[in-house]
Amino acid sequence: MTTGPKLRLGKTLVPGLLAVGLFGVMALITLNAAFEPMTAAAGAGFPADVSITAELGYALFGFDELQQIGGTEPFLAAVLLVAVALDAALDASLVLAKREEEGEPVAALASAGEEASATGGPEPAVTDGGTDDSSTATTDRHTDTGGESR
Repeated sequence: MTTGPKLRLGKTLVPGLLAVGLFGVMALITLNAAFEPMTAAAGAGFPADVSITAELGYALFGFDELQQIGGTEPFLAAVLLVAVALDAALDASLVLAKREEEGEPVAALASAGEEASATGGPEPAVTDGGTDDSSTATTDRHTDTGGESR
């Protein structure tokens, strides 16, 4: 009979606590950020004839003289913060997808592991959709070329 899930304490709890702490720090920074200069500099938003992407690119590379609207650095900070968050999510997904059994890494797409290679595995397919007959005996196989036999 199963007794139910148990919370593992110790070293396995540390990464989770660090993730919760990092989320808390990012939430505090976001909640305490002043967004007034960003809206005041751009008015109610970007005008229709100004490219948002170009303005962010000019701010990224420091070409202030090419900008038509000043004060786009807060927008750039938001874009970079999202980029860092997405990169961290990608890294975390790769760490979570990695599996190890007995200290050896296991391929993510392998379903049978070493058992399939020990038994020989499936026969390789040839270009006509059949199987490769070079490795098996062909004494008891009937070859049918199709058509009428006269």
